[in-house]
Amino acid sequence: MAEPERRLWSKDFILALVICIFLSFVFYLLVTSMAEYAVTRFAASDTVAGFTASAFVVGALIARIFTGAFLDVLGRYRVLIVSLGASVAASLLYLLADSLWLLIVVRLLHGMTFGVGHTAIMAAVQSIIPPARRAEGTGYFSTSTTLAAALGPFIALTVIADLGYDWLFVVSTAFTLVGFVGLFFLRVPELDSRYVPRVGLTTFHPRNLLDRDGLRIGGVMFLCGIAYSSVMAFLFGYTSQMGMAHAAPYYFLSFACFSLIARLTLGRVQDRYGDNVVVYPLFVCFFAAMVLVAATQATWMIVLAGMLAGVGFGSLMASAQAITITAAGPARVGVATSTYFLMMDLGFGMGPILLGTLVGTFSYEAMYLVAAGVVFAAGVLYLLVHGRFARRRVRGGGRRAG
Repeated sequence: MAEPERRLWSKDFILALVICIFLSFVFYLLVTSMAEYAVTRFAASDTVAGFTASAFVVGALIARIFTGAFLDVLGRYRVLIVSLGASVAASLLYLLADSLWLLIVVRLLHGMTFGVGHTAIMAAVQSIIPPARRAEGTGYFSTSTTLAAALGPFIALTVIADLGYDWLFVVSTAFTLVGFVGLFFLRVPELDSRYVPRVGLTTFHPRNLLDRDGLRIGGVMFLCGIAYSSVMAFLFGYTSQMGMAHAAPYYFLSFACFSLIARLTLGRVQDRYGDNVVVYPLFVCFFAAMVLVAATQATWMIVLAGMLAGVGFGSLMASAQAITITAAGPARVGVATSTYFLMMDLGFGMGPILLGTLVGTFSYEAMYLVAAGVVFAAGVLYLLVHGRFARRRVRGGGRRAG
């Protein structure tokens, strides 16, 4: 029987995982359907429809900047209750949005509530996971995103086809409500009162809004987010141009499956043998996936690229988060978590804009080769900011860094 202090699968860990699954589902239910909804309901142009979809991310980015600073001041549990309660209300507002600009405002507000809630639950679970099993626990917990990314779009398309958009918003509200109710059964350890910062003018100082370790590893994930956004934004158009539109769903299915398998196994390896043993091979897989997408000539190549990206980028998100939290320490978990996701979301948001210009000027293939180069640059940055300082982790012990 495991020792109490090393127990990972506690009631609170499982409950937090379930809550995060429902929260992530809401994101993927709506992000894949909002652009088409804006066109269908309000005859929006492609540009405005795209902004309608991305307004959610903009709202989340704004919220993440300030969430970390106030998470431990106000209390993690209190922030969770307020943010998920507000998210339930925001989900209902979709049913009342009778103009395009009102829909965009709702998307911004919903993104803000999601950004606060997602940051809070991610920070809260780090206080539940035993420190010696940080990477393993983070890997298990991040499967919530994998499941949502795989099933969310499928559920959304099915509901829209059979029942319509209004029922999609009802389902979104119901999922959020389940997560909100689950909070009343969750116990969240709060930061020791000795480390709780006081609220004042210095609260808005950059060091209280952003974490240095979060920025270092977050910078790596910013580049990775830019690279992977090329797949999220342009894979369907790329495969359609080649007459292989049917292949795109197989990419995401294989990505989800192999990401899930990798996350369930690699966290334990990272805890026992250190970060570099896991992270460097993940960069190799991610780089190979982007090159393979650029060279795609058949469906099997798209599927293989999805497998490699699932292992590479899918696992890298969890491994990098574990590195960030461990480096930041317990007193900075909230700010570090906020900074990490802020940087990665920024990459997801800027990627389509930066890489999309290459499609019109050159080609999809050229864009994906550039994305592979961005992955390589991210690997070099990891080496500079963390990899060269990392030491082998002693089993059951902490990390040493030079």
